[in-house]
Parts: sequence; structure tokens; C-alpha cells
Amino acid sequence: MAGTYREINYRLRPAKHVERLMLSDMFRRLKFANIESYQYVGLGSVYFTDFLLFHRALGLSSMTCVEKETYDQTRFNDNLPFSNITMEWGLTSDRLPNINLSLRTIAWLDYDGRLSTVVLDDIRHFVGASPSGSVLVVTVQCNPEKFDSANPRKNVARLANEIGAEKVDPALDDEALLGWGCADLFRRIIINQIADTLDKLNGVRSEPQKMQFEQTVYFQYEDDARMMSVGGVLFDRGQKLIFDQCAFSDLEFYRNSSDPFRIDIPKLTTKEIALLDRQMPLPVGASPTLGSIPLRDAQQYVRIYRYFPNFVAVVS
Repeated sequence: MAGTYREINYRLRPAKHVERLMLSDMFRRLKFANIESYQYVGLGSVYFTDFLLFHRALGLSSMTCVEKETYDQTRFNDNLPFSNITMEWGLTSDRLPNINLSLRTIAWLDYDGRLSTVVLDDIRHFVGASPSGSVLVVTVQCNPEKFDSANPRKNVARLANEIGAEKVDPALDDEALLGWGCADLFRRIIINQIADTLDKLNGVRSEPQKMQFEQTVYFQYEDDARMMSVGGVLFDRGQKLIFDQCAFSDLEFYRNSSDPFRIDIPKLTTKEIALLDRQMPLPVGASPTLGSIPLRDAQQYVRIYRYFPNFVAVVS
């Protein structure tokens, strides 16, 4: 099966673009060490868009891309944007153990598929191997399945088969997965997987050395498919003060619970964007002058204007 990068140009997904820039702002706040000393582990696709951004914006120099499409190695190698990117060819479940995670790491496991046992195993490995100050972000597809009133637990049964029946509430039915319900369920399962891994890890550690995970982001967005991302920071409890000094909660998109930050891309003209930009940032409690701009689109723009994509078509 051909990789999704043959069907989707990952550079031109506007909600994904906003997510990347927001994550870059979050990573920039890390204070456990100089951000330049972190290594980055990602699933870059042939476009390497996140690698380009994080190297240029953050100065990350040690970067590893895990790529499962081993049949297309020549194309990937031809598109490597920098010499400091190491390719690990194969499935994440096989290649993550090959990466030295004793270094402080920012890992964005940006899967194009649904939550699965493979994803949960990757999470378990990363959490169990990473030092204090490391960051984990996990992205999975969460399109709801078609609801069948004649068989209201068909999709729940499929999900239980994909990730393990013990991780799915037996009282759950398919209706709970509709809308963004699947995303909320996946977030909860991922957070529980991290917590279970840390419980086992902390059993033999003294109190200050016990590791904890604090969620800092929970995104929901839709370009071509519904996606969710949840992420946060792993740190020794003795370094809680350093975590607090990162001041992640000052970020508008900060989320440490099941309440998501929804990335909605408003449909605005260039002139409408210019009108709104001249008013940014809005004073607290103020409302923008709209002209003929629909209120909903203006409200969406105000929330993300600093990260809004500026893709344009060039006519020559």
C-alpha cells in the first residue's frame, strides 16, 4: 500500500500547519535544558515539514525520522532537507528501541492511522526509556465509524479488538464514538497508558525521582480527516519547579484535561484577514470590527491569528 504522502501534501494542510507552530511555541518554553541540546524524533513523511520548522525555529540539531515506507528510500533520501537528520527505516515498534532515548527528547509520534496496540506499545517504550524533561506528543486519526442502530456496539467491538478489550469500557456503545467522541476516548486511553507505564516505573524509585507526566496540549482538527493530538512533559517530581517555570499555562492553547483546543480554520479573504490583523492583538474583553466578516469566522481567526497559514497561489 502506498504511503499517505502520495495522496496528501502535508505542507498544505492548514490546521496541521497551525498545530506545528503551536507545538513549536510550546517546545520553546522548555527550561529543563537548552532547547538546542534536545534531540527530535518524528515521523516526517517525504516533506519533512516538522523537521524544517523545528530545526530553523528551535535550533534542534540531532533529529531522527522513523519511516515505514522502506520501498521508497531513494525518494526520501533525495528530499532530506538537512544533513543532521538520521533515517530509521521500518515500523516504529522496531525502530524506536534503536534510538538512544537516554537523551532529553522531543518526540512527535504523528501517526496517520487510528489508535492501535502498536501505538500504545510505542508510548510505553518512550515513557519507560526517556529522562526528565522529555516531551511526548501523539497524533492519531479519529474519524467516527458509521453508526448502525441495528448493531450499536459493532464499532466498539472492533476498537476493543484493535487496542485490547481491557482498555474499552464494556458499557460503551457506538453512539459515544460519534462526533469527536472517538477523539476523547483515544485521549483518555493514551493518558491511561502513560499513567500505567509510570506506575510500574516508579515502583522502585524514591519520591523525588518518581516520574510524572503533565498534559499540556490536546488538539482536535480536521483537514482531510479528523485528527487528535495529546501531549505533555515527563519529569522527575523533584523538578516540578522547573516544569512550573516553563509557564505552559500562559499559552492560549494550553490544555491539561479532556477539554480540547479545536483548531478551526476560518474561510477569509486576504482583505478580511488584513482588516482583522490591524486590530490584533485585541485588548482583553474587546470585540473586533467585522465589516461584512461572519462573526464565527472572525472569532476563529482571533484565536489562531498568530499561527494562521499564509499559503498563496503564485500566478506567473
